[in-house]
Amino acid sequence: MFSFRNETATPKQAVVRKATILELKKFMPLRDMGKKQLVLLEAKNRVFTYKEGEKVLERGSCNNVEYFLLGGSIKKVAKDGKIKIIEANTPDAVNPISHLQPRQFDVYANPDCTMIEVAWDVIAKFFSQTQAQSHNQPIDVDLNSPTLLKDLVRRFADDVKKGKFTLPSMPEVAQKVASLIDDPESSSAQIARTISVDPAIAVKLVSTANSPLFRGARQVTSCEEAITRIGFKTTKQLVQLFALRELFTAKNPEIKKRFKAHWNICRQVSAIGFVLAKCVRGVDENEALLGGIVQNIGVLPALVYMDNIPGLLDLEGFNPDDFINKTKNIMGAYMLKEWKWPRPLIEIAAHAENWNYRPEAEKLNMADILIIAEAHLNIVQKFIVNCPPLPDIASFSKLAHLLQLTPDKSIEIISAARNEIQAVESTIAMPK
Repeated sequence: MFSFRNETATPKQAVVRKATILELKKFMPLRDMGKKQLVLLEAKNRVFTYKEGEKVLERGSCNNVEYFLLGGSIKKVAKDGKIKIIEANTPDAVNPISHLQPRQFDVYANPDCTMIEVAWDVIAKFFSQTQAQSHNQPIDVDLNSPTLLKDLVRRFADDVKKGKFTLPSMPEVAQKVASLIDDPESSSAQIARTISVDPAIAVKLVSTANSPLFRGARQVTSCEEAITRIGFKTTKQLVQLFALRELFTAKNPEIKKRFKAHWNICRQVSAIGFVLAKCVRGVDENEALLGGIVQNIGVLPALVYMDNIPGLLDLEGFNPDDFINKTKNIMGAYMLKEWKWPRPLIEIAAHAENWNYRPEAEKLNMADILIIAEAHLNIVQKFIVNCPPLPDIASFSKLAHLLQLTPDKSIEIISAARNEIQAVESTIAMPK
């Protein structure tokens, strides 16, 4: 199981015990495994202790084991002599220690440390099983119930809570890229190698780097060049955005059509949000690209849930939009929490179409900007029944005060940026 190769670290102490499920769930990517896999993993790990100064890993060595810092602290020494101390139970300790192979660091106990060690092939196997189980089974619902919509909303929440319905999970490549980019010691070459595991995302990233949004003096031809041009933070946002796009698939033709229609609305909201964000000092316009998709991400689990109820969409008198509108905010926020996404993105999902949104902080935030963006799009497309005029929207009042803006002036800004909006929409369009 633990087939060591070229590992020359100082011999460690005897196995202390097995890590518990609660301990395993502290770490990425273990906490994203299914309940059954975590139970099995509880028996497939080993916990070791190292004394002060003992070498845990040697730079340049290889094996098939992932190391997770459970207790104490370690010292990572890079090739150039740079030292980083990592304490257990801190954000720096959430990911595996020195994940890349060959190992990029010498790692020492500092002073003492406790490590969970798990074979990589075991992690890969259990992840594969988790993904296979994520395909939900048909859901039996009484379609003749006089309170069908109310029953569905209650059943949906109950099935998610009890694990009977598995929410969509973020593709593994996006999780790995996010972990690498959050590690200040990662290089563009390391990130590019990870992205290249998914050729579709890699190609789209290079294409985006050459788009009018980021175009430089010359064409970039590699994933690493694209990352260098657009930067780590934007790379992370774009990879997550492109990964989200891959989740919008379904068996039912009606659901497929709705997925496509929803994505088209989301990318238009993203584009308008991008333009509005550029008008506000201190706001990252590239965050709006991802935020516009995230704003109504709760539509995704709602549609997947309906896709698993045979006959529901053929039922006369049933309006899927009623079910979506009653569940998308709470389920979107819940799903992003399960993905361990940042609070500002969760806030965006929780308050989609909240025309009275008034956060504790009065400062204009990305949730405000995307609420305004969706309202702007509705002026043209009329897809939201209860959308009030711009002056009656709390978020617009904040923007208007900040920029000395009127509704007409706001519409002029959007109209003047038509070419830029089309460029953004093209960048995040679904493949034909």
